[in-house]
Amino acid sequence: QRLCGRRRPLLAAMVEAEDKHAEKRAAIFGASLETANTPGWGYFGLTGPLAIGDNSYAPKLVKKPPPEEEGAEPLRNMLTNPVKKGAATDVYFQFETPLALGDPYQDPGAINKKGKVWMLDPEAVFRPPGSIKRSTNKLGFEYIEHCDTAKDPKEVKEKYKDYMPPRQIYTAAAKKGGGGAYWQGLLFGWGEDRKFVEHMPDDYDAPKKLRAKELEEHRSKLQEMPFKGNDYGNKQFFNNTETFHYDIPTHIPRDKPPAGTQWKDVHESAFRPSHPTKKGILKGLMGGIPEYIEDPVPSGAVRKPPAEDGPPAFKNGLPNKVCNPMPSVVTNMRNMRNERPSSFMRPVL
Repeated sequence: QRLCGRRRPLLAAMVEAEDKHAEKRAAIFGASLETANTPGWGYFGLTGPLAIGDNSYAPKLVKKPPPEEEGAEPLRNMLTNPVKKGAATDVYFQFETPLALGDPYQDPGAINKKGKVWMLDPEAVFRPPGSIKRSTNKLGFEYIEHCDTAKDPKEVKEKYKDYMPPRQIYTAAAKKGGGGAYWQGLLFGWGEDRKFVEHMPDDYDAPKKLRAKELEEHRSKLQEMPFKGNDYGNKQFFNNTETFHYDIPTHIPRDKPPAGTQWKDVHESAFRPSHPTKKGILKGLMGGIPEYIEDPVPSGAVRKPPAEDGPPAFKNGLPNKVCNPMPSVVTNMRNMRNERPSSFMRPVL
């Protein structure tokens, strides 16, 4: 809102009186005027106003301390009621309703339930349901079922009242006994006395004895010495001529050399390679004998002493710098853009 001309000087005086950073602002403003025409490095952009983030003139709310009274109760942060007992709904922190309430599932019978049927004819309720059964009997006589095979229970009772059928199974009277008194014929055993078979102990070494008996019977059928042949095998039962000879020629015939022919009869001298391999230290090297070179370190290799001001020894598996697996949220790109929007602003030409 606009202010009248008389109140502007008064408001300016109040602002200067309450401004704590007036001297600092004046110094910064004077320095900016002195270096206004000085050439320097810069960028094409727009800086944010200084008023952004300045809350020096914003009112601050300060909670007033409560007045202290003599004999008053001490200040408490939280007050709780006494514990409730029982199984009522007001005992629990939150009473859950049954899961069946609001369930979208419905019984198929309730879905397909038919509504009330309204009869158009008021006398329809007194009529039988469905269609009336019409008989195919056009003679008018009542049909009576033939009971030829059915028997009258009273006649059957009178007929077999004094009849006693012959006995089919004859059994002896039940035997009594037990508890150490096993009489003859009491148990389901063998023989006339119906006794159980006597216990015969089983030999533990019966399989071993049976195997020894079988081996003895086998060795009795063997000869004194086993059969040994002098033939090593790997050949035919007959000679190759009788086995593979074929009277009709199948290949190009070879000229059979005369008997007693040797290489001396064919060649003038024995075979000798044109360039035999060279042997010996003087002839077996490529380029002759190398020149002698003295040992640069006559005493042998010497380990250097460790430097006093040198870096620590390298340890495998121990990095010098350990990265932070959880970087700070301040370095997040979105947070930095919200904190400093001017730094991430695109230049506008």
